[in-house]
Amino acid sequence: MYFYLSSEHGGEMAFKKRLFNRVESDLGFTVKIRAIKGYVEYREGHRAATVPVHLTMGKFFVNVYSDTPVEWKPPHTSEAVSEAKRMEILRNIVAALHFRKYPAELIETKSRRER
Repeated sequence: MYFYLSSEHGGEMAFKKRLFNRVESDLGFTVKIRAIKGYVEYREGHRAATVPVHLTMGKFFVNVYSDTPVEWKPPHTSEAVSEAKRMEILRNIVAALHFRKYPAELIETKSRRER
């Protein structure tokens, strides 16, 4: 059974809890939450990516930074992740964390060119 969560960009996403630390979306992606260890695993079809997340010191709050790189694991490392796809993945991760009741936020950061 899927549970619906409103998206910050309009529309709804449906999620299903899988095991104790996995979330499956009706959009075809799965997120394995390892926030305490500093990452989540994002899966889409046969592709997977390990994406760093950051816990806030002193409290249990997960920050996902908008400039976080996303690269597919082998054997899909040659497939580039576009900027639009990277942001979609980061937003999906935050939505999955919210579904599992993790306080999480996508933090906008300056682009590397602006630094």
